[in-house]
Amino acid sequence: MNSSQTKPVTILIVTLLIAGAAIAALVFLQPSSSEYYVEVVGSNGVSQNVTLAEMMMMDSVSGNSSYQNTYGNVRGVGVYKGVKISDLVNLVGGMDDGYVVRIVAEDGYSHTFEKSKAYPNLTIWNLQGDMILAYEYDGLTMPEYENGFRLAFIPEDGYYSNADANATTEPDPSAAGPQWVSNVIRIEVLENLYNSTYSVSETFLRTLSNVTGEGGYKKSSGDIIGPFNFTGVAFSILLEQFTLVPDDYILIARSSDGQTGEYTKAIVEGDVNGYTPLGDPLDSINSTMILAYEQDGSPIVDGGPLKIAFLNEDGNLSDGFRWAKGVVSITILELSGTTSLLSDVSDSHLEHWIVNDSYISIKEDHETIVRSE
Repeated sequence: MNSSQTKPVTILIVTLLIAGAAIAALVFLQPSSSEYYVEVVGSNGVSQNVTLAEMMMMDSVSGNSSYQNTYGNVRGVGVYKGVKISDLVNLVGGMDDGYVVRIVAEDGYSHTFEKSKAYPNLTIWNLQGDMILAYEYDGLTMPEYENGFRLAFIPEDGYYSNADANATTEPDPSAAGPQWVSNVIRIEVLENLYNSTYSVSETFLRTLSNVTGEGGYKKSSGDIIGPFNFTGVAFSILLEQFTLVPDDYILIARSSDGQTGEYTKAIVEGDVNGYTPLGDPLDSINSTMILAYEQDGSPIVDGGPLKIAFLNEDGNLSDGFRWAKGVVSITILELSGTTSLLSDVSDSHLEHWIVNDSYISIKEDHETIVRSE
């Protein structure tokens, strides 16, 4: 096992093969099974890169499965094969109570689960089966299996429904499909993310310095939405309202319907890929991530009253899956260490933030854009 801390990347090897004694040809090879890997990070920061070849030598789980998406449709029907998430986590010291496991995709999408999902008791297992990292689907192994490494659940009845997801996941998710993270590059064990969650009041936001600008996004279908004119609070200002902000973090945005969006520090600071106004891809655009409460000069009705939006002064577009609607709470999760983030917040400060017990809204078209067929 490779204990390097290096960020996973996909590498295309160009190899020169000499056939026979006199004939030579340039052949482009796909990476071998030893060159595909997932980084697994323990709660103590220990990191281990586990290759596809190494996974194929571990105990495997295989079986028929499928999932239900937000619209109630069944997707992903087929036979999956992979290794248990718990077996991968055990390689870096396992997982104690009070911790969660975060699954991160190559495109930056991530989903976080309680310990009981990765280490299910019999009651949970009877509904969801094993939680695995699949490297094979219907006999196709990576790279032919283009969604691998993929988080999957293998229940005995071959169907991971929305009801199964709700019964085994706390708090209830909107659907089972968003949990099936594709093209996973990183698995990490973190302190429980629900210990420092603060609700967001529109009234309180309007007391902070605001920003106004244009923002729009491109859907996976190619449709361009906007740009619209938004007014709200930049996250750089919003984070100043927290007493302690860790050096490295993710923000968890949640909705009353259980959907979840996660944002790294880099994204919060505006480092995102995007598109020109005509929809051509760009590696990087200069964005301002805001919590908006007005659209085109009026309170937000569709997806309001609060929405995560990305402003771009140059007219460029961001990915639609990064936007979030109906925002009602935000969680700060430290990525390194287990220090309590907000332990010294005063009661008077809390009165500004805790307005209800519901959570936040995600990417309205997340399944269509990010994960689901």
